[in-house]
Amino acid sequence: MLQALVSAQQTPITSQYLTNGLVINPAYAGTRGALSANISYRKQWARIVGAPQFQNLSLHSPVNKKEKVALGLVAEYVTYGVTKDVGIYGFYAYNVHLGGGKLSMGAKGGVDFSNINYNDLKFPDGNPPDPLLMNNSKYPPLPNFGVGFYYYTEKFFAGLSVPSILTYQSDELDESKVSPNFRMFKTYFSAGVLLRFTDAFKVKPSMLLRYSMSEPLEVDLNANFIIADLVWIGGSYRIAEKAAVALLDLQVTPQLKIGYSYDYQLGHLTNYTSGTHEVSLRYEFEFSVSATSPRYF
Repeated sequence: MLQALVSAQQTPITSQYLTNGLVINPAYAGTRGALSANISYRKQWARIVGAPQFQNLSLHSPVNKKEKVALGLVAEYVTYGVTKDVGIYGFYAYNVHLGGGKLSMGAKGGVDFSNINYNDLKFPDGNPPDPLLMNNSKYPPLPNFGVGFYYYTEKFFAGLSVPSILTYQSDELDESKVSPNFRMFKTYFSAGVLLRFTDAFKVKPSMLLRYSMSEPLEVDLNANFIIADLVWIGGSYRIAEKAAVALLDLQVTPQLKIGYSYDYQLGHLTNYTSGTHEVSLRYEFEFSVSATSPRYF
């Protein structure tokens, strides 16, 4: 009998999700009120050979002035070790007014493509111990989908999502099939507020919880200091990973925002890596508000 292994398509960890909430919640689509384009690149655990690298391109926008329906598209490219993954997803969200804010209900669907190049593996005697560890292994497209809810006002936001619902079971022949393994589900909960001290100084504390039955609870605690609506200086602490994150965002124009984050490992990886670097660029077309009244969520 072949030994079965369980794997799941999971959202890569990122420190720029406050700039591009679409990476963790499908319901974020359209909430910027304009056609929003975001490009990001993350190099995790620099100096470690084969460490993950994550590239993301996303587009999302309301489809009309009423902003009830929104559509989005995300393309992701992830490499780690000898594995390369490509994901392409479409997004749909519907917004309703609720209380003093809006509730967005979103869904996404798409496919992941995975390619493992075993020829890049290095073995002590030069030969793989198993004939299966030779040449390339290209997996068939693996469909997946996710759902989420996102509520936001001018001073508060909260989101709940399951970015990847399907899990897959792989055997020793690298054949995959859908496996209803609820223990692999990872649920995301995020929330934050805007504290306005003066027009020139604001603070945005927030948090992110990631939970699954098969892994310990992951918690991110974040704070952004907003100076003159132009400079965003922030920090995060990722409890499970034991990483401290420094963030710097520049709102160059009402449409253009550039961000950089640096993760410093405080755990056992401290002696092996110089940290994690991530950069992002967001541009919003036909943004309808002025520089003195931007959207903070």
